[in-house]
Amino acid sequence: MIVFDLFGYFAHFRKHFSTTSSLSYTFPPRTTLCGIIAGILGYNRDEYYEVFSSENCKIGLQIMKSVRRLIQVVNYLMTDEDSIGLFKRTFRWLDKPAQIRLELITADERIPSEVHYRIFFHHEDAELMKSLEDRMFSGKFYYPPSLGTANNLATIRYIGNVKTEFFQPSGGIYVSTVIPLSVVKSIEPEKGLRIHREELVPADFFNDRTLKRIESYIYEEAGKPIKVKIDGIAFKCEIDGVELIGTFM
Repeated sequence: MIVFDLFGYFAHFRKHFSTTSSLSYTFPPRTTLCGIIAGILGYNRDEYYEVFSSENCKIGLQIMKSVRRLIQVVNYLMTDEDSIGLFKRTFRWLDKPAQIRLELITADERIPSEVHYRIFFHHEDAELMKSLEDRMFSGKFYYPPSLGTANNLATIRYIGNVKTEFFQPSGGIYVSTVIPLSVVKSIEPEKGLRIHREELVPADFFNDRTLKRIESYIYEEAGKPIKVKIDGIAFKCEIDGVELIGTFM
């Protein structure tokens, strides 16, 4: 698998069901990660959903650092002429910028720091894997990566093309990545862990950008391993001399 890290001072992964306030997921959904990787390779919007579907590629995500949430008020201004005319006739107050509450994800530290996610990526297309590895190694991305919105630019650190074993566990395993609830049979919580649940997270799109699959996940606040029994495929690899077990989103 290709393994790389995502860094950034702020992130916003909008919850698709939020309306007047733009709420954020704690970590990038699988669909967001597909968009980041597709942008690095030069795919345009609406032409990569099938290429990066769950049937064709596997993606895992590890939270490397605990995060906190900030609420900021931002000004949104419509610039499309047809929309401006319609809304001005309907809502006269919209001739001024609309103030919207925006939830931002940032590192949970007092000193300036960055959010940090580790991504594990495998695709059945060897040529696509080689192309992604070349761009990761050279740092030459077709479109600049971001943590959600375009103004939250991200830094990528390439870890490497790591030898990985896929397996179906028969007993309890310590999983360091976010874990889909759909594969969890049981959880064996241990003292000192802070386990959270993120619900209704997009995982796959149809070609017309409508939702194909939604998942809920459990994760440890700082990315520590959670002992679980799962009914599905897990992966095992070694990074910097440390063995890691994960599941796919």
